[in-house]
Amino acid sequence: KLVNLGRVQQGGNIGQPLHFSCRPLATRMTAVKDSWGSLDEFVEKATLECLNQDNAHPVTNAFEGGETYLQSDESVDHELLVKVQFRQPIRLSAVKIYGNVEDETAPQTVKIFQGKDHIGFEEAGDEEASQVLNLEADQVNKGEPVVVKFVKFQCVQSLQLFVQENFGGAVTKVRRIEFLGEPAQKMDMKDWKPVKC
Repeated sequence: KLVNLGRVQQGGNIGQPLHFSCRPLATRMTAVKDSWGSLDEFVEKATLECLNQDNAHPVTNAFEGGETYLQSDESVDHELLVKVQFRQPIRLSAVKIYGNVEDETAPQTVKIFQGKDHIGFEEAGDEEASQVLNLEADQVNKGEPVVVKFVKFQCVQSLQLFVQENFGGAVTKVRRIEFLGEPAQKMDMKDWKPVKC
């Protein structure tokens, strides 16, 4: 819906009517979300790394979907530190993290860092993150997009996700991680040649 706020005087002449959009905020947010694309193809899967993973349930599972999952090492604790490299710089808009809240293994508190490729658990626990996600049950069960502070993720080459807390389980399980956004530098996708992993 457009609202006519009258005419504006421009250099002595009556100008055209001024119109402002009165679309509901939810409608505008839906339009923004519709413009987000999956960044799966930009994830360098050959270099994926996760500290404290159970080798029977490695980090690659979280980027493939299906019935497999990433799990922390039960003999250690519930924490995970996922390290992701991208094939080219990206702009990050949102993150989807799927898990199961019912068995208490889903991630709940996730600290997101960028460009800290060699970060360890001690630094991840102590240092200020680019953003901290405090996930709600529905967000994880349904894998809903969680919006990040866009201005902080304009040109991202690598991300580090520190799963600090889950919903109470002895281990953490992550069924899927998906990043949403776009390449930092727009390109014609017909020229994009994925690297075979």
